[in-house]
Formats: sequence, structure tokens, C-alpha cells
Amino acid sequence: MLIKGHLRSGLFLSFGGAVGALSTFARNIIIARLISVEDFGIAATFGITMALVQMSTGLGVDRLIVQATDGNEPKLQGTVQAFNILRGVVLAVIMYAVASPIAHLFDLPELIWAFQWLAVLPLITGFVHMDAARFQREMKFGPSVLVESVPQIIAVALSAPLALYFKDYRVMLWIITVQAASTVVLSFLVAKRRYSVAVDREFLNRILSFGWPLMLNGILLFGIFQADRGIVGIAYSMEDLGWFSAAFTLTLFPSMVFANAAQSFFMPMLSKVQDDPEKLEAGSIATIKACLMIGITISVGLSLAGPAFLLLLFGNDYIGGVQIIAWLALMQGIRMAKAGPTIVAISCGKTKLPLYANIVRSFALVFALVAVWQGWGVLGIVIGGIIGETMAVVYFLFLLTRKFGIDLSLLYKSVVVSMVLVATAIFLSANFATGQDPVFEIVGSILLTLAALGIFLLSALDLVKWLKQSGHGKVEAQV
Repeated sequence: MLIKGHLRSGLFLSFGGAVGALSTFARNIIIARLISVEDFGIAATFGITMALVQMSTGLGVDRLIVQATDGNEPKLQGTVQAFNILRGVVLAVIMYAVASPIAHLFDLPELIWAFQWLAVLPLITGFVHMDAARFQREMKFGPSVLVESVPQIIAVALSAPLALYFKDYRVMLWIITVQAASTVVLSFLVAKRRYSVAVDREFLNRILSFGWPLMLNGILLFGIFQADRGIVGIAYSMEDLGWFSAAFTLTLFPSMVFANAAQSFFMPMLSKVQDDPEKLEAGSIATIKACLMIGITISVGLSLAGPAFLLLLFGNDYIGGVQIIAWLALMQGIRMAKAGPTIVAISCGKTKLPLYANIVRSFALVFALVAVWQGWGVLGIVIGGIIGETMAVVYFLFLLTRKFGIDLSLLYKSVVVSMVLVATAIFLSANFATGQDPVFEIVGSILLTLAALGIFLLSALDLVKWLKQSGHGKVEAQV
């Protein structure tokens, strides 16, 4: 029953995450449709800048409240809230100070004021009430889902009116400002405990000790998720950044949703058998193969239908993304495959393993810079990302073998089949997927993706068997 409860809670959180991801995706489509490609590229620089600041200074204080044995202690929560305010003030000062260098880095000196505006956002979010995180200790996830999802939905509702009014990149400044303010307001509306601040040296030391590995991982995650866009924005035009951001968003959205769902589904089952080596190996292989199968769905499906979806959703002005979308789909597919080892490691409490894999992934930045230096264009940057993701997956699997003794030979057949299927999809995309015949390309993509999944499952019958056994086991446990 406990596992069932955790699974249900995890799926509920995944639903909330999916709503947020879908809202962000819809917001970007609406804005991209109503402003120019160049302005959409400029708007993307604001997102890149905020992601750099937030991800490189995030200490995971909300997770500390959830995980700490004394996380319900008012003084700990007060210290966390005081720390958030201090962090917000420091970030605001830093953001304001570096606004001019960042604007010049993106060759947008006339927009220094816009990057200075971004300094207001950490000041606002520094006052978030942490009760929503505290409720998670009691398996109450509704408040957290509301605080995370509703501001995204508000942003979608305001996207069209603001875009029609401003008709340029300024719409994004207003959207992210409203989003930040509504997050704070909602955090107070769902709270039960009175907001307070406190300063306790012991708790502050714990915050810093708990958070520095997460901060380091956040810096690496920025390199993984945002650095490619940053390099495009610095090395090429805002128009190039605009269509690249559209194509990147289209391929990133499904991988984020599926990765969260897979984590919520598989983690409780793997955590239950982490002390049984034989069952852990079977579950780990099944999890990795399931994520590999989802990666195939993303890579094959979007390689073939991606150009059509890009032009249908974002418009013909973003046609520049057609040439790279199959490769972006491949990169996201490999990233989805990496989610398998990540789930296994976290389920067994080995949280440093994903950090090590992300360090390896960060070397892709070197390939991206070489691509710019050699004049290989945006495609060269994407190929660098593919190399980095592949290196990270291989290294992650090696780490799992060392830590848990998992027999990787059980994966060989599925990996080879996956490579053949994805290579076929990229070949077909390069020759037939132009986005100009959307009905043919989307229908053909669905049929070929279903065929690819069927072929993969024939090479992974142990995955089907494990899922049936796990489901049967859960039914027996409930009885």
C-alpha cells in the first residue's frame, strides 16, 4: 500500500509537471506566432539569462524542508525563507551589474534596460512562502502543484493579449514578471503557517552543506539545457536563435514530460527491491529499456513529423529549424535514454552518479565552440550536443556496472536495434521530411513509429515480462 501511495503521489506530481511543461510550450507557440522570429530570438535571451542565474545558484532549499527529519521545525522554515530573501537581493544586485555585459555579449546594447529589468525577478521570488514544500512531508502535493502550474496557465492566458499589444520581445518581460509575482501570491494563498523569517547559524550551515552539490549540478544542467541556445545567440543572429529556440522547444517538451512520468512510475518499484541484487538488476534493465523505447519514440516520431509540426505550430517563418530538427530529436532521444540510468541511481540513493554523468555531458560545450570556430553552423552545435549525450549515457552505464554489478550484455540487442531504427528515421527525414506535406508526413511518422516500437519490443521481451510481473505483484500486494 505504501508503494501504491508513493506511485500515485509521483504520478500526481508528474501530471502537475506535465501541465507546467505544456503551458510553457503553448505560451511559446502563441508568442512566436504573434511576433517576429528576430523578436522571438531576443525573448529567448531573457530566458537563457534567467536560467543561468537560477540554475547556477539553486541550493534546493525546498528539498531540504521535505527531506530533513526536522523539516517541520518553524525555525528551519523561517531560516530558509530568510535565506531566500537574501539570495534574491544578492541575485538582483548581480543581475543589474551584469546587464550591460550580457546585452553586449548578445550584441544587443540597446536592450541593457531589458536585462536590468530581469533583476526585479529574483527580488520577487525571494519572498515565496515555503509551506507548499512543507506539505509534501505529509504526502500533500496539491499545493505544490498549484503553485507551480497555475502561474504557467496564467502566462498562457496573457500571452496573446500582451503579444498583440506590444508586438515584440517586451511581451516576454511582462510574462515572466507576472509569472514570478503570481507564484509568490499563490504560495501565500495555499499556506497555513504564518510567514516568518529567522536567522539560525546551524540551519544556515545545513542549507549551504545540503545545497552546494545541487548548485553544482544546476550549473551543469544549465550547460546541458541552455548553453547551446546561448552559443547560437552569441555566435549568430537573433533570427537564427529564434528558429533554433522554436525547434529546440518542440523536441524538448515531450522528453521532459516522458522523463518525469518514467521517474514517477519506475522509481517506487526499484526503491522497493534495491536490497535484492537479482530483482534490482531485472528492474534496472527493464527501466533502461523502457526509457530507450521512449527515446526511440521521440527520435523516430519527431525526425519524421517534426518539420511538419514546426511549421504548423510556429509558422513558415521558422523554416530554418527544419534542417536541424531530426538531429535535435536524436539528441533528446539519447537524453531520454539517459533517464533510465538516472532513475536507477536515484532509486538506490546514489545521487552523485547523475552529477558525474552531467560532468561528462558538459564536455559537449567544447564541441559546440569548435563547431562555431570551424564555421560548421548551428548544425555543428547540435552534433556536439549529440556527442556529449552519447558520452554521458555510456559513462553512466559504466558507473551502474561498477556500483551494482548490472550485466550490460542484456542491453546489447536493444541498443543495436535502436541505433538501426533511429538511423533509418534520420535518413528518411533528410530525404522526405520537409514540412510541406504535413498530412503525409505526420501519418507516415505515426505508422513508422508504431512499426519501430513493435520491432524494438521484439528485441526486449524481457521488458514486457517484467512489467507484467510487476503489475501482478502490485495486485497481489493490494489484496
